[in-house]
Amino acid sequence: MHDSYVDTIHPKDLHKERRFIFMLVLLLTLFGTLMVYESSSLYAYKTTADPAAFFKKQFIFFMAGLLLFFLTLLIDVDFFRAHAKEFLFATIIILLVLLVIGKKAGGARRWFTLAGFNFQPSELLKIFFLMYCVDYVIKRKMLIRKARTLIPLGIIVGLICISVVLQPDLGTAMFWILWALLFLFMHHARFRHLLFVIVVGCVLAFFLITFYPYRFRRITGYLNPFADPRDAGFQLIQSQIAYGQGGTWGVGLGEGRQKLFFLPAAHTDFIFSIIAEEFGLFGSLGLIAVFLVLFHRMINIARNCRDDFRQSILLGVILIFFLEVVVNIGVSCGLFPTKGLPLPFISYGGSNLIVHYVLLGLFFNASRSEEDYTSLYEGRCA
Repeated sequence: MHDSYVDTIHPKDLHKERRFIFMLVLLLTLFGTLMVYESSSLYAYKTTADPAAFFKKQFIFFMAGLLLFFLTLLIDVDFFRAHAKEFLFATIIILLVLLVIGKKAGGARRWFTLAGFNFQPSELLKIFFLMYCVDYVIKRKMLIRKARTLIPLGIIVGLICISVVLQPDLGTAMFWILWALLFLFMHHARFRHLLFVIVVGCVLAFFLITFYPYRFRRITGYLNPFADPRDAGFQLIQSQIAYGQGGTWGVGLGEGRQKLFFLPAAHTDFIFSIIAEEFGLFGSLGLIAVFLVLFHRMINIARNCRDDFRQSILLGVILIFFLEVVVNIGVSCGLFPTKGLPLPFISYGGSNLIVHYVLLGLFFNASRSEEDYTSLYEGRCA
């Protein structure tokens, strides 16, 4: 995707950028771990008699994520590319098996339970569907503007959507459709072809929402939460109350009230609302600013990458992180309908945190080769 070596990052600067990104992610994770304990201690005490139960698990997830991060650095990204199709189809099969033997909670089967820990297989799509798409578009980059080139990929996206909608998890299906559309658009797919997918997706989403009352109530609760303040609109209203109580400067760390069994999922999907309540407007904007700095530094590395395959990995990882941040904060603010999507490196959740560290490892792995490219280029220019 790069035609020239303009604005190349020096190897030393690249190393500094990568180190800065890693330290920033560690900072976000440590802050998230603190907020998980702060927002879940009472709920944990009520359900497990241990106020630090979720904090302890999150710390274990953090350590496991770090271990897998460093292991990912040791694996050649070409290995993922060579076996992307096999890994993806294995993940889809696991998702279908999950429908039969998975743990059922809240009317959905989305988790396997092992040794007291829940694992959500759909998180693996962030690794293997990403690698499959990268390999697919790079192999067909000269044909990506033709409609027939997108059909096989569309079939794969359809299989993924069916496997997660049956759980049921419509939100995850819509996330991957959106991600795939943006990813293809970045790789110069024709807009009219993507528009066709958008129209078909909207029609299917309309029927899936209309024919399932709980989904329809979620949409009506989003449009007018005060029409049903004790059911469909309850979570959004409590989130808005948290924002209102936080005001400009916040009520202070540990002083929030919405975590006292008012706001559901306070330590998972709506943890940003607790942050807004306790740290206020400026604290919330500060956290958003940290994410923006993180994305800026990651984009800076991706922009200077000269290998199309590795650059696509970098852009795909950035896009996953970016969409998750936008959707999570947007949901807590009431900009989007309620969707169970955690805030990266902040929300409680082992599968999400571990997979995000693997994605970070992929990002560092793919960008690490740039040091060799840059050194080679400088040698030729000398």
